[in-house]
Order: sequence, then structure tokens, then C-alpha cells
Amino acid sequence: MPSGAEKTSGAGKLTSGTGSSTLEAIKQRGELRVGMQVGYIPFQMAGNGGSVIGFDADMAEMAAKSLKVALRIVRNNWQELLPSLVAGNADVVISGMTVTSERNAEAMFTIPVLETGRMFLVHSMNAERFKRIQDLNQRGIFVVSVPGGLGDLRLKELLPEASYREFPDRAHAAKEVLERRAHAYIDEEFAIRLACATHSQFLTSNFAPLSFEPMAWAVRPNDAHWLNWLNHFIRQVKGDGRLEETKKKWLHDYFLDLRAPR
Repeated sequence: MPSGAEKTSGAGKLTSGTGSSTLEAIKQRGELRVGMQVGYIPFQMAGNGGSVIGFDADMAEMAAKSLKVALRIVRNNWQELLPSLVAGNADVVISGMTVTSERNAEAMFTIPVLETGRMFLVHSMNAERFKRIQDLNQRGIFVVSVPGGLGDLRLKELLPEASYREFPDRAHAAKEVLERRAHAYIDEEFAIRLACATHSQFLTSNFAPLSFEPMAWAVRPNDAHWLNWLNHFIRQVKGDGRLEETKKKWLHDYFLDLRAPR
């Protein structure tokens, strides 16, 4: 498990410049510094003794082993991940981040590690009534989400007849459907999967993506040499089966375990 996870400050910045020197600097330092916001289940979660576990943590550990260096996770809040990377406080951001045009203006991204999208869930009692997103496009239908939960979806175009309300957190939004005050909840794929696994008797989804959102790793602009190494690493773990094993562990089996009776 990765150790030495810490929240970054201005200290410990990359001292040998950016660009093609990043890969050399990692090897000279003997340490790969990975920027993460810990708390996005099942990608990064707090483990025992200050460790970080999850899909992203395992992938970061694999990359460090391939480089033959130690792994240090540099914790940050979401808004600081890319600025901290650009400032030289981390070598790469591996934090469940999808590629958008806005983020591409701040950093460069690898080839996709995963492909995801927005999804919706409904109460199990309404599973037959709302099989497709279009089935929600009716007057008297209430759809909920959280700030940023819709991504680039334009709900007024997608569901012009339905009513929409936003709640401050995911637990509250899911509870609205759970207690049947709302008909559907739209959010990121893994927020929907987590809610359905946690309340498997009452919440369900068709798990059909409503959008296309590639998930990738971020590096500093013009860091082409380092980006090339990471792209090769991602292709390698896709080809040799390690990525599929990690996906099965965290994106399949983890949710099955949540559904298991306790």
C-alpha cells in the first residue's frame, strides 16, 4: 500500500525543472509523487495507518514499481490538484479525473485509463416505469443531483418536461429517491454505482452512460517525455491484464461486497 501520504504545501517542488526532465527527476529522487484527493470511492479511500487504498492507489503503486521508485501520495483538495501539479508539487495527478476542455487548458492528459459517463438511478419500485432516461421526460417527474453532478448534460434539453432540484451532497440526493420524494438521481457513474450497491434492495440503475467522459492522468503542460512514458505504461497494463484485474477488484468486486448481507 502507498505510504507517506501527505497534504502538500509549497515545499518539495520539482527542483530540476519541467518538461523532459520530469522522468529523470523522479528517478534521481527515487520517488514518484502522485497528486490525489482522497475520498472518491472506490478510487481513493483512507486505509489503515494513514495509507490510501483504491483503484487509483493500486495503479499509482504499479507505476512506481515499474519506475523502480517509492510512491508518495500528495493529498490535495480537488480545486488544488492541477494548480499544485503545475507548480511542481506533484509529478502526476491520478485522482479519478475526467478529461474536459477546461482541464486541457491547464494540463496535458494521458490516453484514457477508463471510459465513464453520467448515469441515473431510480427506486426499485419504479424500475419498469423508468427504464430509459427518456421515460423521465414527463410533467410531475422530479429529478435530483448535486453541484457538478450533471457534468455537461443539459437537463432542460434532455428532460424539458421534468422538474429539477439540486442537493448539497450525494447522500442527500440518493435519500430523496430512496424515500420516494424524487423519481431519479443523476450523477457520475461511480456515485450511482455506490448508491445502488449501498441500498441494493431499494435503488437500481440500467447503468447506461448518458455521456462519454474519458478518465485519465494529468501532467504538466509540455511534459512530453513523461507523458510518453505514462502512455506506454497504460498501454502495457491494458495489454498484460493488470488493468482488468484492478478494475475487477475495485470497480466490480468492491461493489458486490457492499451488496452482500451483513
